[in-house]
Amino acid sequence: MASPPRAVAQDSSQAAKPASSKNAESGAQGMADMPGMQAVPANRQASSGAQHSTLLDHPWCEDTTWSTFNHRMAGWFLLLWGLTALIAGLQWPRRTWVRFVPPAVLFGLAEFLFFRNDPEAWPVGPMSFSASLHNPEDLQHRIFLLLVILIAVVELLRAADRLSKPMAAYALPALGTFGAVYLFFHKHGGPEMEAAMSNPQAAASGSAMQHAMASMALVKHEHLWFSIFGFALVAAKLLADAGYIRGRKAALWSVFAITLGAYMIGYVE
Repeated sequence: MASPPRAVAQDSSQAAKPASSKNAESGAQGMADMPGMQAVPANRQASSGAQHSTLLDHPWCEDTTWSTFNHRMAGWFLLLWGLTALIAGLQWPRRTWVRFVPPAVLFGLAEFLFFRNDPEAWPVGPMSFSASLHNPEDLQHRIFLLLVILIAVVELLRAADRLSKPMAAYALPALGTFGAVYLFFHKHGGPEMEAAMSNPQAAASGSAMQHAMASMALVKHEHLWFSIFGFALVAAKLLADAGYIRGRKAALWSVFAITLGAYMIGYVE
């Protein structure tokens, strides 16, 4: 009586092998058809697939965990940026080497975002840089990274007295305004989630979708406050850089950077 089940099991396992091989081949072909992705040789598919599944099993590589860590670490960088800028500003009228620390912190933030922005994209993921530019969320992360680099360069040139008066007065407020406005258009979850958020009654058919939509609503709420703090920072920085606020009072803009950083440290999704 034991032999028939064994035969059935052997037949089912043999039938599963071609199906899995076919799925692997079709998956490899799909990867090859994506722009910027290269086909994986057949003798490496099994090992690469095992490594990929191992990475996805790690909680730090899960999308929500990864994103939360990125936002909170960015908050620590902004908090440190504001604190060092406040210390440098309170040293007025003395100009010491401390004025070079705030832009250095921003360059550190840019380096962190360069490696941590998107786990699936270059330089840490399998998706090439050119392919990531076709993904709206990844593209926006690249733009925010470029924005941080530009702000860091502006602040470094300001510390070295290499900016003209118009650039010194309006460069950072202009970049900050662009970033605060761009946050209103920042996308999370891809086009499917955007469609679901636009019609929540039709999309919320299951508990998983309801949880995802609640998480997306929370993300939008968090980014709204990022923009509000950003606009306050920009306004205070404009008053200081344009000369409307002078002396040690000109460093008050850094309080908004500290506030923004502290808020981002408590980021949740």
